[in-house]
Amino acid sequence: MAVWLASAIWIVHALTSKAFARAARRLAERWFGLTLEAKYRPVPPVTRMSTGFWWDGRKYHKSEREARRNARSQVRVHDAQVYWDGLWTLVAGVTVLPIAASPLLALIGGITLIATPGLLPYAVALLVAALAAAPFAWRILRPLAVRLLGPVPSSGLGKRVRELEQIRADLTETQAAELERIERGLHDGAQARLVALGMTMQAAERLVDNDPDAAKALLAEARKSSVAALTELRSLVRGINPPVLVERGLIDAIHALALDATVEVSVEGSLPGRAERPVESAVYFAVAELLANVAKHARASYVTVDLGYADRVLIATVTDDGTGGASAGAGSGLAGLERRARAFGGTLTIDSPAGGPTRITVAVPCELS
Repeated sequence: MAVWLASAIWIVHALTSKAFARAARRLAERWFGLTLEAKYRPVPPVTRMSTGFWWDGRKYHKSEREARRNARSQVRVHDAQVYWDGLWTLVAGVTVLPIAASPLLALIGGITLIATPGLLPYAVALLVAALAAAPFAWRILRPLAVRLLGPVPSSGLGKRVRELEQIRADLTETQAAELERIERGLHDGAQARLVALGMTMQAAERLVDNDPDAAKALLAEARKSSVAALTELRSLVRGINPPVLVERGLIDAIHALALDATVEVSVEGSLPGRAERPVESAVYFAVAELLANVAKHARASYVTVDLGYADRVLIATVTDDGTGGASAGAGSGLAGLERRARAFGGTLTIDSPAGGPTRITVAVPCELS
C-alpha cells in the first residue's frame, strides 16, 4: 500500500508541479514585474549505433521512438528543476495559498455573521480586516517566488555532473560517427578493391600459361590495387590507437604524427615515464586534432609541439605561426577538446591573438609509471 501511495504522489508531483510553477511565474511577472527563468534539463539527443540499436545516453533501445520516450522520462525523473518546482508547490500550499485566501475567507465570514443576532460588531470587524488585508495578502508571493521559482541553485557537484553528461553525449556521437566512417570506408573502398584484386588475380591465373604478357599486366594492375587498398585502410584506422602509441609511448606517436603532417612540425621535450593509456590516448588525439586544425585553418608554415611533465601534470603545447583568431566558441572543435580534457580533470588554454601566433596548451593531471 505504501509503495502505491508513494507512486501516486510521485506521478502527481511530476505531472502538476511544473504546471503550477509556470503559472506562478506568470503571476509574479504580471503582478511584480519579476522575470523568473527556470532552467529545465533539455531532452538528450538519441543516436543510432552501428548495431541498429538506439542509444539515449543511458541505455540501448530497439526503436527510436522508445529511446526518445525513455529520454524524456529520464529528464523528468532526474531534473533538479522539477524537484524545485515540487518544493514550491509544497511551500506555497501552506503559505501563499492560505494567506492569499484569508481576506476572502474573512469577507465570507463577516457576511455570514451579519445575519446572526448579537454578532454584528464581530461581523463589522471581520469585514474591515478583510478589506484592509486584501491589497497586501498576495504580496507574500514575491519573496517566495524569488527564492523558489528561479533557476536551481548550482553546486559544484551539480556542475560536474552536467559537464560529465555533456562529455558522455559528445563521446557517444563521436563514436557513432567514427563507426559509420569506418563501415562506409570498408564497404565502399577497401572491400571493393580487395574483391576486384581477387578477380584480377584469378584472371591472371587463367592466363599465365597461354598469355604470360597479359597475366603480367593483370598482376601489375593487382599490385596497384593492393597499394590503393592499403592506403585506404591506413586512412580508415585514423582515430584508432596507433600501434606506435601502445608500444612506444606518447612522444614517439606524436613524432609519427609530425611525419605525416602537411606542414613542418617540430616535436620537443621529454617525459620521465608513461601515463595511463586513457590519458596518453586523450593527449595524443588532442594533439592530432590540433595539428589537423592548423593544416585546415591556420595557414601556418611551421608548428612546434612541446611535451613536458611537471607537478604531476602532463602538458602538451601546440604553437603555430599562422593567422591566429582561434577560439573555443559554440560549434568549434576546440570546445569539444576542452570538454574532453575536463573529463580527466584537465584544462585547455588558448592564446591566439588576431594575426597569430597561436599557442594551445592541453594539461592533464596524471601519474607516470
